[in-house]
Amino acid sequence: MDFIKMLREDNDLSDLLCDVCDIEIFAEFQKPQDENGHLTYNISGKTFARAGSGSEYILLEDGSVGYWGSEGECGRIADNLTDFFEFMVHCPYWQDYLDEDEYQDREWLDEYAKEVFEEHVEDARDTDFDLCEARQELASRLGIDLKADVTEILMRFYRCAKREPRFISSYAENDGSVHSGTGSLFDR
Repeated sequence: MDFIKMLREDNDLSDLLCDVCDIEIFAEFQKPQDENGHLTYNISGKTFARAGSGSEYILLEDGSVGYWGSEGECGRIADNLTDFFEFMVHCPYWQDYLDEDEYQDREWLDEYAKEVFEEHVEDARDTDFDLCEARQELASRLGIDLKADVTEILMRFYRCAKREPRFISSYAENDGSVHSGTGSLFDR
C-alpha cells in the first residue's frame, strides 16, 4: 500500500496523522536537512515527512526509513514504509519508547508499551482529545490492524534501529572538525 500517496491525496487523513502522530507528510519528496551544507549522511535518501519539532523522516535508498532529529539524533526507525506507518499508529510519540532496558524482556516490553500508551491517552484527555478514537480512525483509514502484537512491532523497531549499516549523520564545523552520531536512536 502506498501510504505516502494516500496521505498526499487526502488532506483530512493527513491532518489526522498529524493529530495522532505529529507527522506532516510533504507534498513532494525533499532533500534531507543539511544545516547549510554542514550536515551529511552516510546513506542517501529523500525526506517525506516532518515532525512538529522540525525533525525529519527520510526514505533511505535501501527502502528503510531514517530519522534525523532536530537535536542531532539520527538513526533507522523502520525497515520499510509499511513497518514505519504501523509503528507510528501503534506507538504515537514513539520517542517515549526508547528505554533500551525494556527491550531485554518481552513481558517487560509489553507492560512498558501499555504504560507509555496509557500515559499518552491520559495526557490527551487533558486537552479534550480522544487519542484512542482518533488512532482507531487513523488505523482504519490506513488499513492498519490495531490488534497486531505491539511488542513484536516494537521489537522490529529495536532490531532495525540497531542493525548495520547504521544511518549516521555527520556535522562539519566551520573549523573543519566533524562530529558524527552513533546511528542508533537508542544511544542518546
